[in-house]
Amino acid sequence: METPTFEECVGMLRSKDPMTYEDGYQWLQGFLSTHFKDIVVLMQKEQDEDIRSKFVELVGDSKRSEAIPILEAELKSDLMAVRSWAYSSLLYFEDPVAEKIAEEFRAQNPNEDFL
Repeated sequence: METPTFEECVGMLRSKDPMTYEDGYQWLQGFLSTHFKDIVVLMQKEQDEDIRSKFVELVGDSKRSEAIPILEAELKSDLMAVRSWAYSSLLYFEDPVAEKIAEEFRAQNPNEDFL
């Protein structure tokens, strides 16, 4: 299979078909080093909760230090799935700063359904 373009992968990520979505997600993980900022911009513009959550997860998968404040900002989202993925990404980021942010969020938001 020929490698899809970044734009094609984003389209696959938006698919309702689980296999197509997974393929797009896996391909986009390979684009994180070159398209991290593009993924962040797409995430910030996205209004659909499910799709925005997928972008948040990708940002967390990057393990880049600049992802930490971006994920922290997503903890303030009105969208529960977005907050959940931001929290999870920070918790498992393998960075003490990220883990501290996740711990503080948990302490300040004990009634979140996903905690």
